[in-house]
Amino acid sequence: MENESKKPRIQIRLGGLVILIIIALILFKVDIKDKIESPQFQKNVTYITAFAKDVWQNYIALPLQSKANTWFMGVASDGLDKIQDSIKEKSGSLLDTKNIQKSFNKINNPEEE
Repeated sequence: MENESKKPRIQIRLGGLVILIIIALILFKVDIKDKIESPQFQKNVTYITAFAKDVWQNYIALPLQSKANTWFMGVASDGLDKIQDSIKEKSGSLLDTKNIQKSFNKINNPEEE
């Protein structure tokens, strides 16, 4: 019901906006090719590209990488601790002197069982 009561709006998408800008530039007789190939435009594009890469690297990629690295190291450390505890527990029972003595006695005197 709510959607039906709203008045329709004109939506301009990015593609349509670009086409309108190009048409406006043509109507005002602006040579788009010369503007794009001009050294000043190229410097501006280079500056914007470098700025965008800097923002991406310093404010998005590095903090995310740092947090992911910290998280991964924590998970890996917990997993290794569990593995080490399990190995210590198993090796403790394998090296129990009573079990070794019983095994040794069985090997040396099989008829005493």
